[in-house]
Amino acid sequence: MPWQALEVREGETISGGTVAPVQTRPIIERLFPDSVATRMGTQMISIDRGAVEWPVTTSAVTAGWANGEGGNVAGPSAYKTANKALKPDHNLGIQMRITRKTLQQSGGALEQAVRRDMNGAMAMELDRAIFQGTGEDGQPLGVISGAEDYGIPITAVDAPGLWGPFRSGVVRFMNENTASSPSDVKALIRPELWDFMDSVLAASTGPIWEWDRMIKALGASNVVMSGTALSAPTGDPLAVSSLLTTRVGGVAPIFIGSWGAMDLIRDPYSDAQSGGLRITALATMDVTVARPKQL
Repeated sequence: MPWQALEVREGETISGGTVAPVQTRPIIERLFPDSVATRMGTQMISIDRGAVEWPVTTSAVTAGWANGEGGNVAGPSAYKTANKALKPDHNLGIQMRITRKTLQQSGGALEQAVRRDMNGAMAMELDRAIFQGTGEDGQPLGVISGAEDYGIPITAVDAPGLWGPFRSGVVRFMNENTASSPSDVKALIRPELWDFMDSVLAASTGPIWEWDRMIKALGASNVVMSGTALSAPTGDPLAVSSLLTTRVGGVAPIFIGSWGAMDLIRDPYSDAQSGGLRITALATMDVTVARPKQL
């Protein structure tokens, strides 16, 4: 037995003086909702270079009968189109900085997590801008915030937000030949509106909630709830906006132009003095409305 085994120390060994090994587990990443724009029937268009215009028919041609033998049928009528332009004027992006200590401590999985986090954050912001973009400070003009500019019909509802106003909007779609049935219509609403409608009984139809009437007519898959794409309730009493869309003749109600894929720039040089890493993600997007009657 070595003499060192008989060594006597002064004091006791306490927990604060012992080694405390720490193992860092995989990162728990942020949660992001599914793309609202995709669920509302938006069409993503990939563009290589320059601006792109999509001609959309705007004329309302009416057929008519010839009045007797040798009479003329209706017309001539002008066939009119409107060009819906998508331009590379709006750049969305984010830059992240990772220190050398973080890279060494967490390993290569950290960078992949950061990239996924950036992708999710950009997807959320794109969803918001598609519907609420101001058209200023680099943002595209959103569908709801720019409804008047796009020529989208706006209906003010002074009564509580029940199924009735939505049903009237569906009827207008069907009368204008943009929808053949209620199931052709998609509704974008705030979660607060669902909360309200699911607590109000339809007085004229017996013991059924207003929310159930909406789901029965449109279908559960056609009602999209989002706290990102629509603004939070404001005012007294609280008021919210909703959006109805329909897809007719294979034409999407909203076009999203994307110039190339998302650009990812991995830069180990700008912070080389400290051994850090910068990751930048960039995307060039634009928004336009096809036919205002489809919204």
